[in-house]
Amino acid sequence: MRISLLFFSFALTGMFSVAGAVGQNGGTVPSNASPATSHIGMIVYKNAQYGFCFVLPTSWMGYTVVADTWNGGPLDGGPEVSGPLLRIRHPAWTVKNPHEDIPIMVFTPMEWQRVENDGLSVSAAPIGPSELGRNRRFVFALPARYNFDYAMGWKEVDRLIRSHALKAPCVR
Repeated sequence: MRISLLFFSFALTGMFSVAGAVGQNGGTVPSNASPATSHIGMIVYKNAQYGFCFVLPTSWMGYTVVADTWNGGPLDGGPEVSGPLLRIRHPAWTVKNPHEDIPIMVFTPMEWQRVENDGLSVSAAPIGPSELGRNRRFVFALPARYNFDYAMGWKEVDRLIRSHALKAPCVR
């Protein structure tokens, strides 16, 4: 009974979303992105649509999520493809003083297989994106050279990426 109540509470929390919040570049927060959940010393961005979480330090409280799109050009004769690119943006980010975003590309397993087999190019970089995690429906990846602009906070973002902060599926 207690487990059922806990699950119901978790599911109910996920229903309250931050739909319609506008990111810095005009993209919107995905309609099923749950508000941050606080844990001791960290906050968690939960994305119910794609089934992942990203653990952030409390200094990121007030972050925004900018919805963008990645585009892929076929190298294997297959179709052109595009997909979601979510940018978790530091709360101190401004146009005059941008901080490094945490970019997360979302692929279907079939799209990811094309990327890995050099059948789909998703950037001008000579290397492809790096896998951050996956669940049964999606593969999450970090764009190649995402931090080559050396924006403020790039080292912190790099540490977060290396700490395996993305959890897929999202678990407690």
